[in-house]
Amino acid sequence: MTRCVIWGAGELGGRVGQLAASQGYEVHGYTATKKRHSDLESKGIKASLGDPQSFEPTDLVLLSISGTDALRDAIKRVNTDTRPKRIILTSSTGYYHGCTGLIDFESAAGDSPRAQNIATMETDFRRWARGAGVILRLGGLYRTGRGPLSAYQRKKTIPPGPPNKILALIHYDDAASAAFAAMTIAAPKPHYIVTSRTCPTRQEFYLAASVLLGLPIPTFGKPMLGPPMDYDTSHMEQDLVRTPSHPKWQAALVPE
Repeated sequence: MTRCVIWGAGELGGRVGQLAASQGYEVHGYTATKKRHSDLESKGIKASLGDPQSFEPTDLVLLSISGTDALRDAIKRVNTDTRPKRIILTSSTGYYHGCTGLIDFESAAGDSPRAQNIATMETDFRRWARGAGVILRLGGLYRTGRGPLSAYQRKKTIPPGPPNKILALIHYDDAASAAFAAMTIAAPKPHYIVTSRTCPTRQEFYLAASVLLGLPIPTFGKPMLGPPMDYDTSHMEQDLVRTPSHPKWQAALVPE
């Protein structure tokens, strides 16, 4: 039986592991604490603490640890020369931070410190994973009770930034479907942009959120110069998620 190894079986990784278990894979989930272990076990996932110590050549692996620096540290801790059949890295659309205009499959990283930090992490990953690696540049993950709406509801303020900057969003379920597909399809591309088909500007999202939550209209910074940013998700839709369960960004406006 092919093993599916979830390195970082948290909110997203647990969903991917559940999909894999439902398809008959032997699923191993690795976490930093035991907090989620009972939930993972109930979904057919064998839960363990720490990092996977070795891989088999037939393994399908998801590396889904929150934070660019934490991902870089995990990649450096890989202590085996045996590469799995496929390893998926969950990166971020922050890779394009500072860019304007249409962002597509061929777009380079932005020149901001954040974008360059992510690009360096991805380079470290490619150096190890080689042809087995696939990178998913995810938009901001959300579900009911988690995401930008719940953060705004809790803090009553919005993060600083220009009003016309695109707020990239993707529902946890669609991100999990994309990750599982990238692990299992025959010939994935080396990287994908994984966001909702249409994403709002920060102004569109937070104005709608303010009305919904009954909060004062927030103050935005100066608009970005240059053509508005937009994400081309055609490769994701062709290869990974042809019919997203949450195709419209307005799904991120569902309060608890």
